[in-house]
Amino acid sequence: MIYNFDMNAKYFLSLSIIFLSLSSGIRGDIKELTILYTNDLHSHLVPHIEGWMSKDRPVGGFANIATLVKEEKAKNPETIYIDAGDYFSGPYVSTLTEGAAVIETMNFLGLDAACIGNHEFDHGWQNTFNQLKKATFPILNGNIFVEDTGKLFWDNPYIIIEKQGLKIGIIGLHGKFAFHDTINKEMVVGLDIRDEEFYLKKYIAEIKDQTDLIILSIHQGMPGRQSTIGLSDVERALFKDIDLASKVSDLDIIVTGHAHKGTEEALQSNGTLIVSTNAYTTQLGKLVVTYDTSKKKIINHTNELIPIFDDEIEDDPAMLREIEKWNTRVGEIAGEIVATSSETMTRAYGQESNMGNMFADALKAMNDTIDIAVINSGALRQDIPKGQVSIGHLISAFPFPNRGIITTLTGKEVREIFEHAAGQTNGVLQVSQGFQYSITKDNKLGFMRLNGKDIQDEGIYRVAAPNFVTMGGDGYLSFLKSSETIDSGILMFDVAKNFIQKQQNYEPFYEGRIVLEN
Repeated sequence: MIYNFDMNAKYFLSLSIIFLSLSSGIRGDIKELTILYTNDLHSHLVPHIEGWMSKDRPVGGFANIATLVKEEKAKNPETIYIDAGDYFSGPYVSTLTEGAAVIETMNFLGLDAACIGNHEFDHGWQNTFNQLKKATFPILNGNIFVEDTGKLFWDNPYIIIEKQGLKIGIIGLHGKFAFHDTINKEMVVGLDIRDEEFYLKKYIAEIKDQTDLIILSIHQGMPGRQSTIGLSDVERALFKDIDLASKVSDLDIIVTGHAHKGTEEALQSNGTLIVSTNAYTTQLGKLVVTYDTSKKKIINHTNELIPIFDDEIEDDPAMLREIEKWNTRVGEIAGEIVATSSETMTRAYGQESNMGNMFADALKAMNDTIDIAVINSGALRQDIPKGQVSIGHLISAFPFPNRGIITTLTGKEVREIFEHAAGQTNGVLQVSQGFQYSITKDNKLGFMRLNGKDIQDEGIYRVAAPNFVTMGGDGYLSFLKSSETIDSGILMFDVAKNFIQKQQNYEPFYEGRIVLEN
């Protein structure tokens, strides 16, 4: 065969041009998007010690997060920062200002969106609404309704923003189970939460034709461990998110909170990436996705949890000024010294803790008729260091406005309560002196003894607990069977303060109140 050189040259030149055009088009269709994320900040405005990260290096703090976010956005202005709720309740600055200090400092974090968590309701839903109105960043929720009107409590279910030439929809929801399980029922009377799966599908349908990517910011699942030691398996902790993603289509990413469990690697379910941090401002999550606009899907990703060590990061000046303003406002109250402690009081979620012993003993001492006092481990939020104990320490340790309640229960009902505690879906119950119970290796209840004698099913016992628990919170529904309920009207903070103040020099201790059988 004889080739015409000019014709062949033109043919191959045309092929080259076509190939280069296609290659250029493919490269143009590939977008890289960075999503920063946090969850369960819990008002940790300032750095603190988290024993599982370091015994002596403070971590976290809003001023450090603000610096990291600004640095990331300076390098790439198209970066998105999303939070998955529970910014209220933790160190005393939130409790003493009913969340105002937290929401106003969050305005300096550089957030692009945040959903609402259960602890935003700790001072009542009217307060929640008033505080969230102060936010200068979008707050999202699309499945909490006001019963009287049938309208959304916070009428902003989603936003659509543009980054890297991509239209990105961000939806905000709260898990129905988490809402009922972990919110003090007194604080949400008049609100109705509706099924998150139904509303997720509804909002996806509304925005999918207007968007390239859809992100869900949600607070759901099982509560996180409020413990100095012990962490749980990632997939188990985030099962609700995995399950939800498996039931919906067209959802690209879930930024989740509530479980306090970090995803070193993003989880994947039904094509959806699921990410979360270990909470308490200890980490800033960074998910980088590669999106193919022609295929309309994420084709690659990387994920990391950036540890926030205070000695490695310069404080953001504007944020630091805001934090100092609020600390000054509450400092006089929080700084009052009430006693000293010979040892650090620490929390534990799945075993006896010396802090749990102190709070349970304090509650029992409230009234001479009480046989047993219990504290839900999830209520204890921050260790109390050795040395002088201030009002701020006590509020930070138990930051919720719970009251001490006395109930009258049968031994059978007491057994039901501790069977739930032994299952550890919500952590063990810390108990008062004189009471002892055991948990088998398969998380079943073993023995229960009061002053050395077995609890009798037909017996009658006076059991005290925070009102969150006696109203069925954390799944302790058997408290609702009480034949008599007495509300002391005394906040748990004051219960602990009165107890430790009388002793002046408190000595924390362990004594085998909770026996973990091998």
